[in-house]
Amino acid sequence: MTGAAVMSATAMIGGDPYPAGKSYEVLDPATGEVLGTAADCLATDADVAARAAAEAFPAWSALGLDKRRAVLAAAARSLAQRRAELIELAVRDTGALVDVATATQVGAAITRLEQWAAMPESSLDVPSPPPGSGLTSTVRRVPVGVVACISPYNFPLLAMVGKIVPALFAGNSVVMKPAPQDPLLVVALAEALRDGLAEVGAPAGAVNLLTGESAAVGSALVNNPAVGAVSFTGSTAVGIQIHRDASDAMKPLLLELGGKGAVVVRADADPGVVAASITRTWTVQSGQVCLTPARIIADTAVHDAVVARLRERLAGLRIGDPHDPATTVGPVISAVQRAKIDDLVRTASAEGCTVERREDLPARGFFAAPTLVTGCDPENTIMREEVFGPVLSVMRSNGDDEAVAAANSTRYALTDYVFSADVGAARSIARRLRAAQVGINTTRRHGAAPFGGNHASGIGRSGGVWSLDHCTTIQAHTEPETEAGNA
Repeated sequence: MTGAAVMSATAMIGGDPYPAGKSYEVLDPATGEVLGTAADCLATDADVAARAAAEAFPAWSALGLDKRRAVLAAAARSLAQRRAELIELAVRDTGALVDVATATQVGAAITRLEQWAAMPESSLDVPSPPPGSGLTSTVRRVPVGVVACISPYNFPLLAMVGKIVPALFAGNSVVMKPAPQDPLLVVALAEALRDGLAEVGAPAGAVNLLTGESAAVGSALVNNPAVGAVSFTGSTAVGIQIHRDASDAMKPLLLELGGKGAVVVRADADPGVVAASITRTWTVQSGQVCLTPARIIADTAVHDAVVARLRERLAGLRIGDPHDPATTVGPVISAVQRAKIDDLVRTASAEGCTVERREDLPARGFFAAPTLVTGCDPENTIMREEVFGPVLSVMRSNGDDEAVAAANSTRYALTDYVFSADVGAARSIARRLRAAQVGINTTRRHGAAPFGGNHASGIGRSGGVWSLDHCTTIQAHTEPETEAGNA
């Protein structure tokens, strides 16, 4: 895909393009120009997709793990063959910088498909209890049926792969619903899976795709009685509504929601290391990452040095075309998201915080100014609400207890960080934080570790075999220990 060519993408139900009544425009966030069009499905289309998935489920789950893994392997090969095209699409569809598009948007997604294509069958095993009272019991994971997979706009392909591969591996059928802002990478994934299903003679309805602008489509999918489980990544507000909608039917949920990552900087931390690590809030997907280190809680002994280093880095950022390798800050996904970011920054200024922004933004596209907000306290809106943009907020703390209290003062509990020369002290602080993940002297994430949120940041975990929890249920088979016991 090159130049300003406009793509056309359709939904897919039962392996065939689905003739939705109308389409909507998908915009390139770096230019604001039309990149493509996608089918604008209706709530009624969600019912068609859910029924197609439910009809395919018995045959798909009975197909055998080797063939299910073969479908994943085929999809990985298909995407790998289109790697260059998909990297370009990731830049234009999501606004990702080229290196992020290469390594994370596309490369990591292909790797995850390959990993699950080689995952051993033992991943589905569950420890069984020892014999007792003349009985034996075997425990196993079994699929729930149809899994609704609803992915976010920041990493559409990687997030969707993370949802569907454990579901398909375990024998579930799926309905995919990407975020409306950038569905085109997920369309490519659906095409790759469709070809993989055909290659092994699997039922085409095992994988279905809905696209659309309206939130009604996702809501209808969640509420559909044919759907047995829901995997959603997105805002806390939508996650809460999904939790409510799924409660009547007791549907298993994986909800990966918002975050407001705190960085506890102890008095003995290296300000240069801290600044280098948390600059990713400005540079990785322009801060549109749920686990981004957004709140800096710096001990008064190093606060000024940390702020000085951050100012230097703010001045050195290169804002512009995500295709340019020299660019360090690209656009946010839409004008709507940019307006939300700007509103929160204005609120910070009105509440008495000091705001420093880069104003040299491109004339077109959806660029939000990289921003450093200092003089904050835990009650400031900018310290409590998720910005999802290139904004860092800094407050001064006096000692570990005050820092921990500030870190735990929001409704979110996704990922926090601790920086200290004393690793033992850092680990001690980490145990006092409510966050589901804590990075110690790093803002990097271990890909095989469980990932998820506590409190308003969600429920459930993904990553490795933890990804199977929401899309399988535990079944115990109990029988007499010996034939004599059966008499």
